[in-house]
Amino acid sequence: MDMLSILLYAWIMLETALTVDSIAKPANPRRAATRARICEAANSLFFEKGFAAVTMEQVALAADIQRSTLYLHFREKDDILAAIANSYTAKLRPVIVRLPGPVPTREEIADWVNEFAAFVSAERAATELLVSLSHLPKAPEPALAFGQALLAMMAERLAAIREALEPGNDMKRAWMIAVMDTLGWALCNHARNGVNTMSQARLAVAAEGLYHFVRGEF
Repeated sequence: MDMLSILLYAWIMLETALTVDSIAKPANPRRAATRARICEAANSLFFEKGFAAVTMEQVALAADIQRSTLYLHFREKDDILAAIANSYTAKLRPVIVRLPGPVPTREEIADWVNEFAAFVSAERAATELLVSLSHLPKAPEPALAFGQALLAMMAERLAAIREALEPGNDMKRAWMIAVMDTLGWALCNHARNGVNTMSQARLAVAAEGLYHFVRGEF
């Protein structure tokens, strides 16, 4: 199976998981509220202390629930991280869908990057958590799945990314990774530091890199 097929499969599985989750556990508002409170508390802890340093006991304490209640909802930290990633991806998808394709203009990309920046500013903790974890040598599986889902969504919009994911396009794939990394870290920097000349410059560089990439100018 080639990389594009793997990513598209991962995205289908993620969407299926989101759908199944909404069907399987919806009808109990109290359960949904408890899961949301757990995820919110864990998201804050992961952001402040680092994913590896946080224990399930700390999550239960921050969510103001018993550990036994926590384990009724999530078996381990990776399950909580997966729920955070799924929720984040569902919120992110409308932003990705508004990226004009298959070959957007410089102005369209700049506008979209600014919209993306506004989104990550509102979702700072989850953004920094998922971006930083996905770059670890031994990244947690939910963080890797998020990265794959993001690329699959981007591939739906941009022909250049679809081509980069096809077998034999190693140079184009390497440029795609460089461009996406630059964008990801520029967005994190913007979320962390707000609007200033440097954060705006980094977003502009990221947008320019994406513009040239989609045109094969590398």
